[in-house]
Amino acid sequence: MYPEFDSRIESSITRAAEALFASQRPDGSWPNHRPTAVLGTAGAIVALHLADPGRSRDLVQRGAAWLTARQNPDGGWGGVPAAASQLVPTVVAASALRLVAPAPAADAVRRALGLVESLGGLAALADPGMVHMARTFLVLAGLGDMRGSRRIPLELLLLPRRVWRPRLSFRAAPFVAMAFIQAYHDAPGGAGRLLHRLARPAGLRLLQEVERAENDRGGYGGDNWLAAVVCIGLVRAGAPRRMIAETVGYLRANVQPDGSWHIMQGLDLIGGSYVARGLADAGYTGDPRLVRARQWLRGCRQDAAFAVYGTPPGGWGWEGPRGWPNFLDSANVLAALLPAGDAEPREPLRHGLDWLLSRQDSRGSWGTFVRNTTLPNDGPCPYTTAQCVEALLGGGLPGTDPRIRRALDWLRGSQRADGTYEGLWYRGRTAATAMVLVAFAHGGVHGSPAARRARDALLAAQLADGSWGPGDTGTPGDDPDRGTVEETSWALRGLLAAGLPAADDRLRRAAEWIMAAQRDDGRWVPSPVCLHIRRLAYYVDGLIGNGLALGALGAYRGALTAGPAARQEAS
Repeated sequence: MYPEFDSRIESSITRAAEALFASQRPDGSWPNHRPTAVLGTAGAIVALHLADPGRSRDLVQRGAAWLTARQNPDGGWGGVPAAASQLVPTVVAASALRLVAPAPAADAVRRALGLVESLGGLAALADPGMVHMARTFLVLAGLGDMRGSRRIPLELLLLPRRVWRPRLSFRAAPFVAMAFIQAYHDAPGGAGRLLHRLARPAGLRLLQEVERAENDRGGYGGDNWLAAVVCIGLVRAGAPRRMIAETVGYLRANVQPDGSWHIMQGLDLIGGSYVARGLADAGYTGDPRLVRARQWLRGCRQDAAFAVYGTPPGGWGWEGPRGWPNFLDSANVLAALLPAGDAEPREPLRHGLDWLLSRQDSRGSWGTFVRNTTLPNDGPCPYTTAQCVEALLGGGLPGTDPRIRRALDWLRGSQRADGTYEGLWYRGRTAATAMVLVAFAHGGVHGSPAARRARDALLAAQLADGSWGPGDTGTPGDDPDRGTVEETSWALRGLLAAGLPAADDRLRRAAEWIMAAQRDDGRWVPSPVCLHIRRLAYYVDGLIGNGLALGALGAYRGALTAGPAARQEAS
C-alpha cells in the first residue's frame, strides 16, 4: 500500500522485538527496571529510623540525602524523581526529612511546607484515607497532631471476615498499621480503649497471615512503601521483635546503591505479560523465546488460596507465584497466553479462565482484589472489566454468555457523560476508554451508542502531533498537551478494534508518532502512567510501555495488510 511506510513499520517492529528479546532472562522472564521512588524512600527511612536506628543510620542518612537532592524547584516532590509535585508525596517526604534530618534538611522542609500550604493543605485531598496517611506522617515528624482524625476501628477485625473483607480489601494491612500508629499517638478513651486492646492480637495475626503469603519475608505486596508503613505500625504497637525485624530486613535488602528505594519491588510478571502480548501481536507467537516466556508466565500461576481476600488458587499477582492475586494481572497474563492457541496447554488456561470468571462481581464488573468490594479504590473498574472480557472471549467463552452480557451492560452503564471511561490503575481516561472499545468490539457491540460515543471521545482527544495523553483530567502533574507512548498505543489499538481502517489519517499519524518516538536501541522511553495511589502518585513501567507500543504497531501492520501480522521467524 505504502511501501516506504510499510518497510519502516517492519523495521520498527523488528528492532523493538529484538531489543526486548536481548534483555530476556534464561527462564523466559524480563527484568523490570523502574526508577526509584519518593514514597518508597521516604517511608523506608522513617521506618528504619524508628525500628533500627543504630544499624541503619547510614541508610537513613543516604536516603535523606537522596530525597533532598530530588526536590523539585517548586519545593515539592512527585511520585518519582522529576515528576510534577503532588500533595501526598510532598507531605510524606517533608515529614520524613523533618524527622530524620531536621537540621540538614531544614530549608527543604520549609520550602515543601510552603508548597503544601499553597496547594490548600490536607483539605485539598478528597480521599479520607490519604488525608489520614498524610496527617499521620506529619504527626510522626512533630508537625501536627491527630485531632480531627476519625478513629480507625481496629475492632472491625473481631467480626467475621465476610463483614470486613469487602470494606478493607487490599487496605487490610495498612488499616491495621495505621490503627496501631493512631492509638500510640492519640490513645482512644473509654470503650474505644478496651476494643482496641481486644482487637490488637487479631491485627497482629492478620499482618502475619498476609506476610506469610508473600514472596519475601517482611514484604507486603512487594511494596517498600507499604512495608515501611507496616513496620512503623509494628513499632508503635510494641509488636514481637521478630515481626519488626523481618520488615526491617526486607527494607534493608531492597535499598538501591544511590540510597533510594523503589515503590514496588517486583513487577516482572505484570510487565512481562505486556511484553509477551506485544510480541504475540507483532507476529512472534511461535518464536521459541516467546514460548519460553509463556512457560514462565504459566508457571507463576498461584497454587494456594489467599484467605485474606477470599480468593481460591488459580490466579496471578504482579510479583510471581506468591503474593497478592488480583483480577487485572490475571486477565493480562491470560491475554498473553491465549494468542498461542492450541500450542498452549489447555488445562492451565481453563483453570485460569475459570478463576477469572469466579471473581466477577454481582454487578457484572470486575474490581481488582476482592469481589463485591465497597472500597472505592478496588473497584468496579472499566479497564479491568474490559480486559477480563477480552481474555474470556479469547479463551472461548461465547459473546452470548450471560456473564459476558452482564459485563458489557455494566460497561455501557458506567460510561461518563463525555463518552470516556476512567480506570483505577492507569491515569486519565485514554487507557480505559481504549480498552473498553476493544471489549465492545470483541463482544459484538462495537456499533452500540456507547461504543460510538467512546470512539468519538477518543478521536476528539488526539493531539495535534498524532499522539494521545491522559486527557484533561484536572489531576496535578497530568499534562493534557503531551502525548505518551503508552496512551498513544492504547488509543491506536482501541480504535483499530472499533473498526477504523488503518488508512485513516488519524491512525496513520498515531503509528508515525510511535515510530518517531522509538530510540535508536529499539525501545521506547516510558512515562508515569501507572498509578500507585490513585490520582496522587504515579510510576513508570518500561516493560508495559514497550509491550504496548510493539503490540500497537503489530496490530496496525495487521490491519494494513487486512490480515494477521506476518509471522516472524525465530532468530
